[in-house]
Amino acid sequence: MAVHDRKRDLLLRVSLGSIIPALILLAWWYGIKVGTAVVPTFGEVVDVLRHPFRPPDIYSGSLAFSFYMTILRLSVGFGLAVVTAVPLGVLAGRFRTVRYLINPAVQMSRPINPIVLLPIATVLFGITSVASVLYGALDAWRHDVFDQVQIAMILILWWGGFFPILLSTIHGVYSVRKTYIETMQILGADWWQTFRHVYLPYTLPHIINGMRIAMGVTWLVLIAAEIFPGTRSGLGYMLCTACKTSDYQYTFAALIVIGVTGFILDSGLHLMEKKTGHWLSSVR
Repeated sequence: MAVHDRKRDLLLRVSLGSIIPALILLAWWYGIKVGTAVVPTFGEVVDVLRHPFRPPDIYSGSLAFSFYMTILRLSVGFGLAVVTAVPLGVLAGRFRTVRYLINPAVQMSRPINPIVLLPIATVLFGITSVASVLYGALDAWRHDVFDQVQIAMILILWWGGFFPILLSTIHGVYSVRKTYIETMQILGADWWQTFRHVYLPYTLPHIINGMRIAMGVTWLVLIAAEIFPGTRSGLGYMLCTACKTSDYQYTFAALIVIGVTGFILDSGLHLMEKKTGHWLSSVR
């Protein structure tokens, strides 16, 4: 019975979830039929998607290279947000003094839109890239990929992802029941054992939930940031440049890749959230 219910639920989700994409395809088909100049044909867009390694004449790289650069920037910025927000969140959730210390700064900083900070970050860091930091300014050009990962862009990606993860981690640690901690202490458990068997199982679902929210914000900010002047690669750059040159097949191809990638990233984190949620239920 449970298997039948799961299959029926899956069928319902797929059916309902297909309605809006079908309407979008219908609107696309109508745009082609009426002869709108900005709407490419299905074949033109599919041709770009089928040959992702074919570099267009007017861009710095192919669709595949643009996707690679976007994912690289996302990995650096989002990864930096995770490794800084989680430890600080654990400390703030565990110790009231740390929580009181950072709360005013966090509450004043998190409403600031990361895109607003990009011009300021660009003024502060200029065109300094990860390659300049790792290999020096004179040898940065030898590492072209990392030379296109600007510090200013990484900063705003970190800003967009840091606060959701931090607040979710604090909430997860703070919500751990004191009776479980006291029980571990009575049993003679040390700090690591208490963290592993109590804090980690109860906090991990909250952390992943914060990561899921942060991923959506970071992905949105990244695509917008790649449109700013000074960027010469990435899906956002391709999207903007294709519009300027009226190569709308690349615009639509980039939009499809952006949407599908965002869906895959969110679905992966949602699956992790469900898995850790089941783990939390089993622990309880």
